[in-house]
Amino acid sequence: MRGLSEGREATVIGAPPRRGACGGRRQATRALVARIVAAGIVAAASVRGMADDAPRAGSVPPEMLLGARRVAVLGDSITYDGRWVADLVAWMEREGTEAEVIDVGLPSETVSGLSEEGHANGSFPRPDVAERLDRVLRVVRPDLVLVCYGMNCGIYRPLDEERFGRYRAGMERLHAAVEAAGAKVVHLTPPVYDARPDKPGPAAEFFPDGEAAAYDDVLAAYGEWLLSKRADGWLVIDVHGPMKAALLAARAADPAAIFAPDAVHPNDAGHWAFCRAVLAGFGDDSFASADSPAVLGPVLPEVTARLQLLRDAYLSAAGHLRPGMKAGVPLAEAEARAAALTRSIRTRRLQLLGSAHQSGEWRMPIEWPRPPVVAPGPAPAEAAAVPSDAVVLFDGTNLDAWVDGNRWTVADGLATVRDTDISTREAFGDCHLHVEFRTPADTTGKGQQRGNSGVFLMGRYEIQILDSFEDGTDNPLTYPDGQCGALYKQRPPAVNASRRPGEWQTYDILFTAPRFAADGSLANPGRVSVLHNGIAIHVDTEILGDTAWHAPPTYRAHPDALPLRLQNHGNPVQFRSIWIRPVAAVEPELID
Repeated sequence: MRGLSEGREATVIGAPPRRGACGGRRQATRALVARIVAAGIVAAASVRGMADDAPRAGSVPPEMLLGARRVAVLGDSITYDGRWVADLVAWMEREGTEAEVIDVGLPSETVSGLSEEGHANGSFPRPDVAERLDRVLRVVRPDLVLVCYGMNCGIYRPLDEERFGRYRAGMERLHAAVEAAGAKVVHLTPPVYDARPDKPGPAAEFFPDGEAAAYDDVLAAYGEWLLSKRADGWLVIDVHGPMKAALLAARAADPAAIFAPDAVHPNDAGHWAFCRAVLAGFGDDSFASADSPAVLGPVLPEVTARLQLLRDAYLSAAGHLRPGMKAGVPLAEAEARAAALTRSIRTRRLQLLGSAHQSGEWRMPIEWPRPPVVAPGPAPAEAAAVPSDAVVLFDGTNLDAWVDGNRWTVADGLATVRDTDISTREAFGDCHLHVEFRTPADTTGKGQQRGNSGVFLMGRYEIQILDSFEDGTDNPLTYPDGQCGALYKQRPPAVNASRRPGEWQTYDILFTAPRFAADGSLANPGRVSVLHNGIAIHVDTEILGDTAWHAPPTYRAHPDALPLRLQNHGNPVQFRSIWIRPVAAVEPELID
């Protein structure tokens, strides 16, 4: 397919017309589109749509996007920027997609193959997507392609038949090439051109004074033609109409509202308006009506990092003619790092679906089953024997091994929680931790106020301590992923092995610390197994990140060893024995 994607050069359009020579451009734009309609290229109903910019109903089944294997997103600098793509992908992750989305937008690019004279101060003509399209399809191997061009395709001049024809021909070639590669294609109409008197944008050079905003009519015409292609079986989502309506509504509420500070490149509000239109096109009216992408916030950082990583790698691998682009890492490395980000997002999906309650608590729209009660047998009268290789953290005599240990009470061989958390002076990583504790016999509290403390591995991954003995006096029961033995806010214990308040209990915790790559990304998540009173309640449970009350779990890079922390939650929980056995990996040696 050399004729389509190799050896093409942008057609350069000469100097702009003299200012003041383009009066009545909006009327001319509508007249030209009307002539095209009369020729049967655009449906009359579509032309009527230019006047009201009314949002159009969703026209593409959401399963096409959510059920795809690999999705390529083609476009210009607005797509390369990627904020609307990140918002869309964050929504996809919330919906449980397994798709891999690869943003291959390229700044300055067109589908029309046109470039203005002196573009980029004469350093290079605008790239034509046809030059690289075959390579992108071969390297990315998508089964679905989203396409959005138009902003650059009219090269910021009034509508005329030649440039309009080049846009249509380029889009038809692209459509045919994607289908020939075995992928489906969904077209998006161009976004709005947000010209204002103080910021007319690049169209000011080609329109009479004060009329640069008329370039948006050119984009509307391009969009109306795309919408007319639905009659030929094309899948088309209208971005321009809903985005224009959203801009007008925002400006009616606040005359200073802006979607694109330079008239071309959207800000956060503009990218969200773009994405809302795409979501409506895929049938999600609920998200499409949201004022901001705040609900997607927990997913966005890793989604954005993954998109940028893959974007740079695939742009470099496929090649292009635009100078000044950031080089990506090799594809194998990019895919491996992206897979780690994907795993992080999808293993935490249920937690990331939550939102901040007015109390400050992070609440998730999930409900865990109540762990069944298992009787653990009588409590031992004496503390368990300490292994010879253990590091003793408390043996009934003092808390010298702990920072702020002097602020707790030590008496009669017991340490009682007082007014602060305490942390070990020594740092630990992989380990076997043994803790013997008892919650107060005076059971006056309810829920999380009933004998609450916690064992924080590395100071951030909590195994909850709580009076969760179910005898009918503890109602209302606390949430399962916050009860005794829970990996707090992440996973409840498999069973409730709690003893009565005031009776001695034990944790034996086998902990594998998370590992981080040199760049701070997660290499391997932490894992934990727990015996509560000798009964397994966690077996190789994956830790999803820090165990916070106010936020979803998130990993933050840290050393391989950190201090252990015991929590003060306002209840006089007591401890009688705490020891830890650091665990080192065992490696074989070659025999000579």
